[in-house]
Amino acid sequence: MIPTVIAAVLVAAAASSPHPSPTPVPSIGTVTVVSGSAQSLHRAPQAASVLNAQALRTSTAPTLDAALRALPGFDRGRSDSSFTNYGQERLSFSGAGQDRGSLFVDGIPAQDGFGGQVDWSLYPALGLSRAEVLRGPGSALYGSGAIGGVLSLLTMPPSLEPNGAYTASYGGIDRGSGSFVATEPLGESWSSAFTLSTQKLGFDDLPPSQASYNETTAYSTSDVAHARVRHTTQRSTLDLDALAGTDAQNNGRPNYGMTRNVNQAAATYTVGTTATLALTAFARDAQVYNTSDRYPTNPGTLLYDQYVPSSDAGVRLRWDRPAGDGAWTLLGERRFVTGSSNQLNYSATGALLSNPIVAGTQDSNGFAFQRTWEGRFGGIVGARYDEIATDALGLKHAGAISPRVDVRYDTSPALSLRASYGTGLRAPYLNELIRSYRIGTAQYNSNPNLDPERSRSGQFGIDVGTSASHLAVDYTGTVVHDALGFSTSPLSTTAAPIFVRSNFGETATNAYTLDYRRGGPCADVRVFGVAQHDRVVQGSPAQIGKRLAYIPDEAAAVDVERTVRNVTGALELSYSGPTFADDQQQQPIGTAFLVGGRLDVHGPGGSTISLAVDNLADRVYLTSIDRLGPPSSVTLRLSAPVGAGARPAAAPAAVCPAS
Repeated sequence: MIPTVIAAVLVAAAASSPHPSPTPVPSIGTVTVVSGSAQSLHRAPQAASVLNAQALRTSTAPTLDAALRALPGFDRGRSDSSFTNYGQERLSFSGAGQDRGSLFVDGIPAQDGFGGQVDWSLYPALGLSRAEVLRGPGSALYGSGAIGGVLSLLTMPPSLEPNGAYTASYGGIDRGSGSFVATEPLGESWSSAFTLSTQKLGFDDLPPSQASYNETTAYSTSDVAHARVRHTTQRSTLDLDALAGTDAQNNGRPNYGMTRNVNQAAATYTVGTTATLALTAFARDAQVYNTSDRYPTNPGTLLYDQYVPSSDAGVRLRWDRPAGDGAWTLLGERRFVTGSSNQLNYSATGALLSNPIVAGTQDSNGFAFQRTWEGRFGGIVGARYDEIATDALGLKHAGAISPRVDVRYDTSPALSLRASYGTGLRAPYLNELIRSYRIGTAQYNSNPNLDPERSRSGQFGIDVGTSASHLAVDYTGTVVHDALGFSTSPLSTTAAPIFVRSNFGETATNAYTLDYRRGGPCADVRVFGVAQHDRVVQGSPAQIGKRLAYIPDEAAAVDVERTVRNVTGALELSYSGPTFADDQQQQPIGTAFLVGGRLDVHGPGGSTISLAVDNLADRVYLTSIDRLGPPSSVTLRLSAPVGAGARPAAAPAAVCPAS
């Protein structure tokens, strides 16, 4: 499928591109995730992908992680975040492997500091303005964990103009959801942005092989409140941020689910006009309550409950100074994480058997510099030093220097060539060192003796941009030493598999990505295709050649949208190739080809009524070894702007006539 998609897009790109001379400078937007500052996506020296607010908000997918299936380089792995064990919500980019990517939201580290997982329910699509992915090495700027890339989510910024929108939805797996966002002035120099969201989803999520007599419909709920306040003067800006969220899963059997609470506060003070100095601080705490039953011997009877509290705090100082043809950046960071796993184990009669408690801390420091160049020949040179002290059943230290070199050359205003090289560091999370858990009959054990991963990555590609289209084709190769992951224990059996966190040698990934977009106000086409060969290249004879767990070997998406008068129609196709859930390729979770569609009717004042269909063909597919993906779902949505500033300048009928 991938070669066909790539060939079709290359033909379309060639047919639509104007003669290279003269060609206007492409107008395709900017991206910040590559260097930390805004620059043209077309002229970025390292590959990146972008989804704007419109693409995120109108996706037929019910959750943000599912909507990101349209973002090239994001290895979603089909995991449905609202119905999946929270510890499995990992990040991977361009096939590099789980836990080898980092997430930042408004510049704040957003992965759970204790476990590395992502709480996708904290970020409703209506409250986001952009999603950007850096495809390739990112440790030189972003530190531990950014081996394969970085996902940057930007929420709606504060504004002095009253503005906003709300959505309400119901139908299919959506059992009643709604979101509200708004910006308001709080005085002459104070502005604000607020997001409120609630969601309830439900469907039968357990595979037939794990069905039991007491199985019921699974439900998930989430509630989020997010507030941003900004004070602006001629020389400084103060941003204050508060986020609170709670979510819960009841996975279809008694005593099988989890609840989670997260609270976060952050502040950034920026001073300067030409050169700027920004000080950012954040603090976050989370509590997870996780329960598992005695499936399959006695489904629904409590096996254990697990309480996992954690806290995460950090501070960052960043200095940026223009330097004629580019800029200098200096950065220093410190982060401190603490957490514990308190597990109560019960007998078949309900009596408490044991109450093991394990805890740990992780203290990390990072220092980085970066020099960027603009012009026909441009690039980035930088390096970062990270030092990490981890105390989890023993004190261990890790340190590394991660360099980065990116170059770009514009052969014409429409065509750019780029290449990059970088190394990376990924220290084990406390979760990997001290927390064990079960999924069905499978036992996943921690290991306090893990060593950090080290990586090296190379990338090269081409970028073609015109006033109406954008095409990027890139290759990324990543090698990881002392690779971390679950390996099958010698005590494992088919009926009771046992996996242990381990350093198991070396992995290598070769990823090829094509990203194409063409469109205007009345029609938009987005296409991407990814082919990635990920495997173990050093380790035990039984592991060499095996694929990485939960990483698809190919992925593709096609999104087509067309507006005529006051009606918009959209078609969404998404494909994820063969994937395995273990290191021995004995637990296949198959492929997934999903078809979605949307019909929008635009009403007066910018209001819209939508009928969205996800998984139109009702494909049955696994998201993990113990979860089914959502069935075909038809959802009715109502959305409308709030405030005069939110209303469109012209009605769709005037902008997009029938002929």
